[in-house]
Amino acid sequence: MEGPGVSGMLERQAGAPCEAPLEPALDRRRGAPFIDRSVLPHEIIFSAFLLVTWLRLAARGGIAGAPGIAFALFLVGTAAVIAWARKNPSPFRWRIRLLFYPALMGASFYMLTPAMEELHVPAADALLNRWDIALLGTNLSVAWQRFQAPWLTDVMMVAYLFYFIYLVGGPATYCVRDLPRFRLLFVGMFSVMGLGYLGYTIWPATGPYEHLRFERPLAGHWLTSLATPVVKRGSNGVDVFPSLHLAVSLYLLGFDWCFDRRRFWWVLAPCLALWVSTIYLRYHYFVDLLAGTVLAAVGWAVTAAWARFERSATGVPR
Repeated sequence: MEGPGVSGMLERQAGAPCEAPLEPALDRRRGAPFIDRSVLPHEIIFSAFLLVTWLRLAARGGIAGAPGIAFALFLVGTAAVIAWARKNPSPFRWRIRLLFYPALMGASFYMLTPAMEELHVPAADALLNRWDIALLGTNLSVAWQRFQAPWLTDVMMVAYLFYFIYLVGGPATYCVRDLPRFRLLFVGMFSVMGLGYLGYTIWPATGPYEHLRFERPLAGHWLTSLATPVVKRGSNGVDVFPSLHLAVSLYLLGFDWCFDRRRFWWVLAPCLALWVSTIYLRYHYFVDLLAGTVLAAVGWAVTAAWARFERSATGVPR
């Protein structure tokens, strides 16, 4: 992985070993952690998702509906937060600017449900299942029924829920201890999120557990019984293609390989189990995982390109 993976990518594109610090551009006069020259890539990409969705709603006359108003407010809020942070780019304002995106992620995620209803986008489950069969000859969730066992279902549920721990805990440590790398992490992570959400609006799907017929329900013990309703209520009904469970966790793994090698080894096995669990628990099609892998690679490429830009713009030797 070190040669052709994200480590090699960052080394080639950023001009420094992946493990070496990416030097921040310090504005010592104002006490800011960076010299702020531009809007960040993830701000452009996520705003593009918001704008495209709002324009699609507007084209169908939904500009005055709740989704149309919400997406317009998301765009205005994004511009306002960026402008406020750039006016006095202190570490505090930088953290607010960056942490605005987890809040925006949650709000826009749940607003996609009424947005898709207004846009009348047909469900893509049948298409995704056909793609699976064309690639593999079967649907893996159906094929894996033979391995079902209550204890294994509980293990898979724990692995699936690990995503939310890593989603919060992974970036949080960088936010507290290393603001420049926290910003770099978000550049790729929310580029992945923005593109993934755009995918939800084009190929909305609920997943195999709703679309396909199985010989028997997926059985587990108390943990599965407790967690399954929570997971289903947490879904917005269109969040299948691409798999952000894979895309974001794989992106975070690549980032940890570069900057927190010890944690990389700690979370590698849980992430592998997480990816398997998305199929075993019947939440994703195999093509969702393939698309998620491509998204993670895009996130790494954006991160590497931005690191290279910062180094060249600030005169850090390559």
